[in-house]
Amino acid sequence: MSAIDDMALSDEALQAWMAIKTNPRPLVRTLSALDGFVTAAVTGPRFADPQDWMCPLMGLPRDVLAKLCNRSRRVCQRRQDPQLDQRDALRQTAGLCAPIRHQPSGGIDPRPWCQGFHAAMNLNIKKWKRLLDLNNPNHGLLLPILIYCVDKKGRPVLGKPRPGPDTAHFIEHEAYKDIALVIPALRELHYVTRYDDRE
Repeated sequence: MSAIDDMALSDEALQAWMAIKTNPRPLVRTLSALDGFVTAAVTGPRFADPQDWMCPLMGLPRDVLAKLCNRSRRVCQRRQDPQLDQRDALRQTAGLCAPIRHQPSGGIDPRPWCQGFHAAMNLNIKKWKRLLDLNNPNHGLLLPILIYCVDKKGRPVLGKPRPGPDTAHFIEHEAYKDIALVIPALRELHYVTRYDDRE
């Protein structure tokens, strides 16, 4: 274990910190939502500066890197390493980028992860706008994520789902499985604009 690992907060401590942090409030409150946010930040359109997403994500001031207190430094350190880990995971396997929060029943609850992803999109919405266009052939890449998202008023981002047991079953047990497939495709779509040279 490195000195950086020793300094970083544990998952439990980080989630507790996010749950009570106010003024400003982090954009996410759970580790699952945090993972979704980071996935969008490192696979979607590029932010001009990593602080443009890291600071709002954690509810930290813009100049945090210059004026870190010990606690803030530990929070930032906890998320800087996973950002790199997430990018490496995207290169190796899609399965690591999908929602993994389990419900008490044993099923997968993709909603917090998807809401985190959606929060990152909203933070960089001008650059995501073209994928939100229904006429864009790549719009479908967002559907397995946005189907689980709600806006600030609690309304489904994609509109009210078609009523019926088949739709409910699909949303609860099937739709999230495609997230592991669309994340590498989103990464590939944005790769040219994010990195100077392709691998």
